[in-house]
Amino acid sequence: MSARFQRMAARLWPDTLFGRLAIILFSGLVVAHVLAFVWIVFDHMAIEDELGNKFTAVDVADAVAILDYVKPEERPAWLDRLSRLHYRYVLTDGGKLEAEVPKRPQANLARLRAALGPDHDANFVYPDPPARRTILMHLRDGSPLTLEFHWQGASATSISPWLPTALAIQLCIIAFFVWLAVKLATQPLARLEQAANGQGSDSRGEPLPEDGPKEVARVAAAFNAMQRRIAEQVAERIQILAAISHDLQTPITRMRLRADFLGDSDARERLQGDLQEMQTLVKQGLALAREYDDIGPPSAAHVAVEASREPS
Repeated sequence: MSARFQRMAARLWPDTLFGRLAIILFSGLVVAHVLAFVWIVFDHMAIEDELGNKFTAVDVADAVAILDYVKPEERPAWLDRLSRLHYRYVLTDGGKLEAEVPKRPQANLARLRAALGPDHDANFVYPDPPARRTILMHLRDGSPLTLEFHWQGASATSISPWLPTALAIQLCIIAFFVWLAVKLATQPLARLEQAANGQGSDSRGEPLPEDGPKEVARVAAAFNAMQRRIAEQVAERIQILAAISHDLQTPITRMRLRADFLGDSDARERLQGDLQEMQTLVKQGLALAREYDDIGPPSAAHVAVEASREPS
């Protein structure tokens, strides 16, 4: 399974530096962006929950004060007015008192008790039949009042409808800047490739511009220095070839004259053929030096070539 996964990853992994850098940068930025978004959402939920609990405590205390003020026979008519989206009031009693309350609900209950004041009690109970946790309170005249919570029909945290569109736009912006950054980072490598491919047989070509970031400038300077060294070595070898080819013309000419005085015709013809082959090799060497001299500055090879053109 591991080998199969590695083969699959190798096929999906791009074979270009541009693609690899783009995937790494884009993935890192997206992960950082998503983590920041998640942290902001959780922080928003915590703040929203804290503010909601404070508002609920104050609202419930106000509702209890209103029910204390009105007459008992008028209280049922006020229940719908005082109910909210996530909780409602019931003038009933019952349920089993919850002895062990978790830390967070216990803090919310303490906040509610502080808002109600010392004249009212508030305790978590489990109604019969069992349902979600409810709060049992008593009005000043001893009448029971149950606060029932119902979160099933509402989401704890609402998401704005424009949020998915904003996230998509942000991802597009991230992708664009990742492409731009990778393009700028790999552009010097493309110039280096073009310069290497455009280098002629004489190892002479246009030098790379030694500008941009320090790393790119150092690479360009090293490439230009290498190009100059290769060109100097090629020029030196061409000069040696031109000098040798020029110097060989004089002994070849003397040997040809001496071959003409040989009495043996067969030996004379064979020797003249060998001398002709040597003369051809010399001309090829001089032609190579002349071709190199035409594309480069005048050098010792140029002097040798011009001297070879003069009659021996």
